[in-house]
Amino acid sequence: MSINRFEKIREMLHFNDNTKMLPKDHADHDRLHKLRPVIDFLNKTFQTVPFEKCLSVDEQMCATKARHYMKQYMPLKPHKWGYKLYVLSGVTGYAYQFEIYSGQENSEKYRFPNEPDLGASANNVIRLCRSIPKNCNYIVYFDNYYTGIPLMSYLFSNGILSLGTVRRNRLPNCKFSSDTVFKKKTRGSFEEYVTSFQNTPFASVLWLNNKAVTLLSTYMGSSPVQEVKRFDKNEKKRVEVPCPNLVLEYNKHMGGVDLLDSILGRYKISMRTRKWYCRIFYHLVDITIINAWLLYRRKERQIGNTATMSMEKFRAEIANCLCNVGQNDSKKRGRPSSSLDRNLEQKKKKSSSTAIPPKDVRTDNFGHIPNWSNTRQRCKIPGCKGFSFIFCEKCKVHLCLNKNKNCFGNFHQ
Repeated sequence: MSINRFEKIREMLHFNDNTKMLPKDHADHDRLHKLRPVIDFLNKTFQTVPFEKCLSVDEQMCATKARHYMKQYMPLKPHKWGYKLYVLSGVTGYAYQFEIYSGQENSEKYRFPNEPDLGASANNVIRLCRSIPKNCNYIVYFDNYYTGIPLMSYLFSNGILSLGTVRRNRLPNCKFSSDTVFKKKTRGSFEEYVTSFQNTPFASVLWLNNKAVTLLSTYMGSSPVQEVKRFDKNEKKRVEVPCPNLVLEYNKHMGGVDLLDSILGRYKISMRTRKWYCRIFYHLVDITIINAWLLYRRKERQIGNTATMSMEKFRAEIANCLCNVGQNDSKKRGRPSSSLDRNLEQKKKKSSSTAIPPKDVRTDNFGHIPNWSNTRQRCKIPGCKGFSFIFCEKCKVHLCLNKNKNCFGNFHQ
């Protein structure tokens, strides 16, 4: 494909009917109208995979330098400027649900009748947790931006457990020591208070590491206290420090969205565009590929195969399948090559091994035509030790095809 044709296709790329978009002053105007079908389809598809027991909610940035009213600034993120997404992820990094921040999602019309209004941050968690099965002991982890007693009580009433760091001003009547007094204690000291609110058990723990950390949970407390290794600046070595079990559980299961970001940062679509919805679309395509790769690795490990494809090879195979499935590559463009050119090409390719095409290309039943080659090569069917002059014009591999063997047919099934 030429670059002019590619740019023309990208220029015409749309995901919704713009004529049906309501004006900005309309009460039902949707700022994400251009991407709404893609967002709804991906969220529905991601949720078809069974949920992991431990889930986490966190923000994610779709980096951009464009000028747009939905662009946000988050100084603690690696990419500080971009479109903000709220993501519900598993421990493995699989994204089950996402929500793009537009400033409209906290409106009352997007809230279910049985859902309370607990504030902008807590309402994000409520919307992301709608798809989690109720009363099945799923656990949701989040940071102090979301954590609050009303939110965790609401989740507990729906059979969803929760754990997160919390800000001290969100714990009324909790008589923890002040920061000035608590920092004078030895490293690893902690305080714990247990109470209940609206039939919901709560355990709050204040733990001293490099600084004081406060956590709140509806399903566990500090016991059993374990020893963890931390670096001591005074002794210049790692020492053992008492650590409540609450902290260990949070550190173990909270990094799902961060893991997703780290995988996304290695290989992603880096094309620049002036259209805001195209930039978000590229980001959603990257998330979809990562989810597919994580499912592929999960399946391969279940059958005992530890030698899985890397993300780079997986993306290349997806591109190969999308380009070749249903396409007839037997007819090449350009002038017909002479016999001398063909002999030179065969000599060049003789030293390098032929790559086997992906399964989706082999089994698409389109354009796989047997032809006769001037050279005989080993059959590419695993386990076959025969040599053949027959090769597939589309797959460009040699396969046995005679009265005793039909490797050509078996290869394309």
